[in-house]
Amino acid sequence: MERFKNIFAVGFGGAAGAILRYCVISSAGHTFFPLGTLLINIVGSFLLGMINGYFASKKKSFVFFALGSGFCGGFTTMSTFSQEVVNLLQTSLPLAGMYLGATLLFGLAAGFLGLGLFEKRRGETL
Repeated sequence: MERFKNIFAVGFGGAAGAILRYCVISSAGHTFFPLGTLLINIVGSFLLGMINGYFASKKKSFVFFALGSGFCGGFTTMSTFSQEVVNLLQTSLPLAGMYLGATLLFGLAAGFLGLGLFEKRRGETL
């Protein structure tokens, strides 16, 4: 029964994340630079860092799976990021490099920042 709850939680969270991703990307509009996807992946990295930091010393409940694998998995997007890099490589090498660098740098920083919010509270270090 526990496994079924976790599967349902991932599905429910994933649907919510995917819907929000669609809303953000469609609101950002289509420009020469994929700002919507960049923003989504940075915010998603921050959220996943927070979720992992919060649940690090707790039992992994269906809430963890709904928010982590579900919501963040549905919200963030590796496939769209990859396709946008390919598109940028075909039109502008400098923009492709900026997009790759910004996603990696800001995504990692956001993840560490989110994780750090709860690591300090628990008194542990990375």
